[in-house]
Amino acid sequence: MIHFSYIHVPSNRNLEAFTSKSIQQLNKHSCLDRVDVTFKKIFDLKNRTREVAHIAITCDGHQVHCVIASLNFKKSVGIAVKSLGNKLMANSDQLSA
Repeated sequence: MIHFSYIHVPSNRNLEAFTSKSIQQLNKHSCLDRVDVTFKKIFDLKNRTREVAHIAITCDGHQVHCVIASLNFKKSVGIAVKSLGNKLMANSDQLSA
């Protein structure tokens, strides 16, 4: 189950659908017990707006998370999901060794 939360951002069904589809790719490789996704906007040192995706995944009692700030949420989600996929693959390799 995926739980979405928003900080300084209005809720967005299209963004939730995109994120859910992206996270389903991770579900092929491992059992996801819980997924928490937080979207928020921040300002960097040059006062530019950055859109942050924080994804925390609980899988078989282990929690992994990733926080990515980018120019838009879809890019942040894509990078975070790729990073989490690598982390989950590394964890499964360590557990099987």
